[in-house]
Amino acid sequence: MAAAAGLSAVLALTGTATAEAAPVPAGGFAAQAEALGLTAAEAHTLQDRADAYLAEVGGTQVAANRIRLGAGAVLTLALPTTAGARQGVSPGAAAYTCGYGHFCAYSDPYRSGDVIDMYACASYKIPWFGDGSWENNQTRGTRAQFRDNQFIVRWTDRGAYDNDDVADWSWVHYVTNC
Repeated sequence: MAAAAGLSAVLALTGTATAEAAPVPAGGFAAQAEALGLTAAEAHTLQDRADAYLAEVGGTQVAANRIRLGAGAVLTLALPTTAGARQGVSPGAAAYTCGYGHFCAYSDPYRSGDVIDMYACASYKIPWFGDGSWENNQTRGTRAQFRDNQFIVRWTDRGAYDNDDVADWSWVHYVTNC
């Protein structure tokens, strides 16, 4: 029974985000981190990253590595490399699948690292600087707008399906996914 609960926690934290996850009390995050096999240091580092995101983009932490950004997006933090390796995810591999109908912004190139999965039409703050990536897997033809710090549209993608494996986030401060 405990193994099944641990496996459920692993699947919930490493797969595609669910649309609406219920907030988990802070003590529950430690249990989730333990179920994932994170060391105390890895769990602490993961929580520090979550806290930094919460300060920058807001939202509600709903899992050890997941922050709900309002009613339309979820930010999923990549697990520490050693924890990912213990879960069978090779370092640098994309461990997150951008579902159909979603736009996903990744902190690292080649759809890896932390990810903001946008599933409701809105504008979302992009907290990264430097090279990352994105995938527009929304309904056919839906175009995403990339906005600067003054909220001016500086570029629009070609429409779903579209992606960029090495995208420069340094000038992008917001993405309007539809």
